[in-house]
Amino acid sequence: MGYYRTYTAEPAPSYRDAEARGAWGVDPGDLTRIGVVSMIAGAVALILPGFVTTTIEWLVGLALVLLGAFEAMHALPFNRDRGSVWHLTLGVVGLAAGVLFIASPLTGALTLTMIVGLLFTASGLLKTLFAFAIRRLDGWTWTLGSGLLTLGVGLMILFMLPVISPWFLGILVAIELLLNGAWMVLLGRRGAV
Repeated sequence: MGYYRTYTAEPAPSYRDAEARGAWGVDPGDLTRIGVVSMIAGAVALILPGFVTTTIEWLVGLALVLLGAFEAMHALPFNRDRGSVWHLTLGVVGLAAGVLFIASPLTGALTLTMIVGLLFTASGLLKTLFAFAIRRLDGWTWTLGSGLLTLGVGLMILFMLPVISPWFLGILVAIELLLNGAWMVLLGRRGAV
């Protein structure tokens, strides 16, 4: 005795459904709404950069505490397996760093700002060196300009560290939210036309 299965396939999406979703596969209205919310959040972050910096610092501290606790629990019970000492050490260091970030927000903000400054400086230096390596290609000066600008911003962050650390990360987050929101609004508007 044979079994025959019959099923009904879901109807294929219509051309209008695909058209309504736009080229990105997302409703242009959704992109516009998300972009507007992102721009509003960016404007708030621009008005309150110190609050945003402190919030970021607390979130990093909380993440380090959770990561350190998980890492330490992974090492316990202490069974002398290969690497358990490292797990325990990393867990204790993560816990300590997280508690310090939460307990002393200004020091944590200073540390995070210094890390951002070092990353910008290293990135700018590498871009500048890369630009000189490709100087025979057209447009290499754009890479050089970008590298020098990034290097300059990184050095400015490092030299002005104590002054800018309470608000700098908040400004960076605000700029990111504003640019991301504007990009989404433009994509949504372009898809709606």
